[in-house]
Amino acid sequence: MMMVQARAAIGRLARRCAGAAALGLLMGAGAVLPVVAQAPGSPTLAAIRARGQVVCGVQSNNPPFSLPDSRGVWRGMDVDSCRALAAAIFGDAEKAVIRPVTGMTRFPAVQSGDIDVLYGSTTWTTTRETQLGLVFAAANYYSGQGFLVRRSLGVTRLAQLDGATICVPPGSTTEVILQEWFRANRLSFQPILIDDPNEIIGAFLSGRCDVYTRDMTGLSGFRMTQPKPDDFLLLPENITMEPLGAWIRKGDDQWLDIVRWTQFALVWAEQHGVTAATVDNPGPSPSSDVRRLLGAGDIGPTMGLDRRWAANAIRAVGHYGEVWERNAAPYGLARGLNRLWDQGGLMYSPPLR
Repeated sequence: MMMVQARAAIGRLARRCAGAAALGLLMGAGAVLPVVAQAPGSPTLAAIRARGQVVCGVQSNNPPFSLPDSRGVWRGMDVDSCRALAAAIFGDAEKAVIRPVTGMTRFPAVQSGDIDVLYGSTTWTTTRETQLGLVFAAANYYSGQGFLVRRSLGVTRLAQLDGATICVPPGSTTEVILQEWFRANRLSFQPILIDDPNEIIGAFLSGRCDVYTRDMTGLSGFRMTQPKPDDFLLLPENITMEPLGAWIRKGDDQWLDIVRWTQFALVWAEQHGVTAATVDNPGPSPSSDVRRLLGAGDIGPTMGLDRRWAANAIRAVGHYGEVWERNAAPYGLARGLNRLWDQGGLMYSPPLR
């Protein structure tokens, strides 16, 4: 009788504890039961599936991150990150919707749910995570803030910008860092505050401001789209090192997993040589790492996705290196910090297992 009562008490206590692992500990080390994690309900994923599309916020006219081509089709690093997400969720990259945002509208857009994920060359900072109700999900680019001038200005180094007029979006980290750097170096400048990226470009090209500042990569991309790129000089110094990438609303852990690990999957694929062309035929004896990437095991179902989620994303856009070659390399950009970790860069993926 006492044995039955003891077992009943153990059962009640186990049910109050967090799952089968707690029960295993109560019954002894040899009786730990396997735990199969189930993806909790995600309001963001539910909304995406209900509308049949994933909506991503990006900046307009922002090569190599986001720029409509001559037919109005969006291209760029951020665009491919969004297409990979759509493929991971639906098996169809065409279910990605690109929505332009500005420096002032981007955070309200993701906070309100108008977009599901924000890219837009948005830097990872402390206060954005602690004050805006957002979380940085994954880096798809490492860059730093730079400065572009017209060669006719006769400036070759930052120290020569004392008193210059500088176009900058208000309320951005670009503006804050700019103020701090000039103050620290006892230089002055006149800010020309413009929110819309296209208006900033127009002001710079018209001579309203002497300097155009933003991330170095964006400046390089802009310079290469001009009819006479050599009319402009990208100054050699940059004043920050910034991770750029995806932002989502806090509190939706399943959506965080999907956005984060889809980006990691593209990097993992490059690390293991899986391309868009080989994803469906990886060879006769793929490694266990490759098999998991392509659908073995339960990684996808733990996030509420198909087992082939990562394979679908890779088939749609290729691995990270392919995304780079398609979007950044045509602008003459060296990979630099965006090389894989074992090639001297910062790009890496935690293990997919």
